[in-house]
Amino acid sequence: MAEDPARDQASPPEPEPELERRLEPEPPSELERELEADFEPLPPRPDSGGARGGGSWFQNNRTLALSLGCVLLCAVIGLDIYWMVKSDGRRAMPAEQPAPASVAPPSAGPGVALPMPNPSGAVSAPPADDAADVLDYESDDGEPRETKPSSPKHYTSVQQAAVESCTTASVDGLSRQIIAQARCIKPNAFVPLPSRPNLVIASQVFPYLELEARDRLLKALDAKPKVKMTINSALRTVAQQYLVWRWSATKRCGVPLATPPGRSNHEIGIALDIAEAGTWRPALEAQQFKWLGASDRVHFDYKGGGAPPSGTATDVLAFQKLWNRNHPTDKINEDGRYSPAVEQRLRQAPPDGFALGPSCGNKPAPKK
Repeated sequence: MAEDPARDQASPPEPEPELERRLEPEPPSELERELEADFEPLPPRPDSGGARGGGSWFQNNRTLALSLGCVLLCAVIGLDIYWMVKSDGRRAMPAEQPAPASVAPPSAGPGVALPMPNPSGAVSAPPADDAADVLDYESDDGEPRETKPSSPKHYTSVQQAAVESCTTASVDGLSRQIIAQARCIKPNAFVPLPSRPNLVIASQVFPYLELEARDRLLKALDAKPKVKMTINSALRTVAQQYLVWRWSATKRCGVPLATPPGRSNHEIGIALDIAEAGTWRPALEAQQFKWLGASDRVHFDYKGGGAPPSGTATDVLAFQKLWNRNHPTDKINEDGRYSPAVEQRLRQAPPDGFALGPSCGNKPAPKK
């Protein structure tokens, strides 16, 4: 019987059984199974080549990034410490400071003692440690602020005090004589300011005002008995005004601007410098005090009656009388006007006071 060729081509040859067994994988042995159970395969390790590894720069350079961060943090801390130490050193740098005026009234000269207000019952002035918290109270027409007491020094003339000192206390003795003599001339010109529980008067201040200004100020104080008022400047004598004027002209003692002697309202007892100006402004304006404005934010002038004629000042007249009494061969006009002749004698005057003090004639010095 003949074979069918088409059938022979469609049926592939069957593999041999031996070859089929060789192609099949052999099952793992018992030892291989135990090894696979004991050891787990490690995860694939990423390439450390930056972008080639697929991770961020920080992930690939973590140690370097942490090191740079620590260096930057230490640099910032170091700079902060440096500036803190430098600024503390500047604040701690001592400066020449004036000696505060004593509140106790020394003798104004032979025959007349200068009366001073009784401070009992009044709020005491801020201590030296708190002086820095008080406003720098006069942007013009002002005195240097006292922050640290220094040893008192005596000068031979007002001119020497103007050159070498930075405190109006350097002419304290002469100023007390001027006040006492002015009160002999016109008792109501300089009237003592009595104490109030809410009133603080700085140690360098002469607590005197013109009578009407004094009474109006007391009304304002009594209207707000629970609110503190700190007076940092009130009456200032012609000798004191000369000092601050010279300090301003020579750019000394931190006084930027000052009114010439004989022209300041402080000399005639109608000006006040108050630390809490904003708090007291409405009450003072209701009593005819006028706020000077932003140029001198702590300054108030009394605009009522009682002021002497323009161009004259009772303290200048008092100095003229004191000079003439002690210099009978070198007299000057007694007109209350500050002139070059008055300035020349004022510069020569003794800061601690004249040998012959104020005189009220046959009348005793006013007590209040």
